[in-house]
Amino acid sequence: MGFLDKRLRQGLLLSIGIPVFLLGALVLFFDMQQQELKKTTLSILAVLCALPNLFFFFRALKLNNDTKAFGILLGCILWALFTFGIKLLG
Repeated sequence: MGFLDKRLRQGLLLSIGIPVFLLGALVLFFDMQQQELKKTTLSILAVLCALPNLFFFFRALKLNNDTKAFGILLGCILWALFTFGIKLLG
């Protein structure tokens, strides 16, 4: 058994993968519309992409998957740091 067990990895990958996919799709949509994506718009979209994690977090808690819920929460914290970096440095 390693540092991250199976349920924790699933939660972490789920909570980072979904926002990355949604943000990529939105950036691609803006690119296809040939609109310029400003820094403030990108940071707002990055925050909104993390909203589906709430559903997965509470679903994991309801199914008594506490380890998976902890992984989702850890991924949300990492995504919040990423969003803070976009707002501060981007």
